[in-house]
Amino acid sequence: MKEKSKDKDKLSAQAAEDAAAEESVTAEESAAEQAQSGDDVLDREALGDEKYIEALEERVGKCVAETMSAKNIAMRLQADFDNYRKRNASLAEEMKALGKSMVIEKMLTVLDNCDLARKYISDESALTGFNMMERQILDALESFGLKEIDAADKDFDAAYMSAVEREKAEGKEGKVVDVLAKGYTLNGKVLRPASVKVGC
Repeated sequence: MKEKSKDKDKLSAQAAEDAAAEESVTAEESAAEQAQSGDDVLDREALGDEKYIEALEERVGKCVAETMSAKNIAMRLQADFDNYRKRNASLAEEMKALGKSMVIEKMLTVLDNCDLARKYISDESALTGFNMMERQILDALESFGLKEIDAADKDFDAAYMSAVEREKAEGKEGKVVDVLAKGYTLNGKVLRPASVKVGC
């Protein structure tokens, strides 16, 4: 009877040890799963110091990697946005310059007609008023960067002038003898070359 009781006690003790060991393994596995799944709480007691530190290091590594990835994405997006903004600003400036040059080019015909009309005005007071009006138009266009090409009596320059005629002129070979139509530049670029008669 006593032997049976002792055997029972041994079995009970063994079962208790097995249950405790199983609980410990289960707790460690659960804590390890928590660490891997990225839960906020780590059970230090269940993991033990070494595994707890490993789990923390792993979590810190993941956080650093995620932070670097997010930072790289943010930097790329910022660079893309900056490039987009610069392209749009550049395109807007080009469109503005194109619109301005188209309007001013149309106004050059008005200036040409002013030169022609001046020849037919005989009244002095009318001519004064006409010149003032033409000056106002020129001032407005010059404020946008329009400038007349100074061609009269200058050496012929193909970059700014277009030779329409050649004329015998002693001592004026290669020089502009007469300006047939004024030329203009807009912000330093040739908008319309001057049509000239060149001496030969």
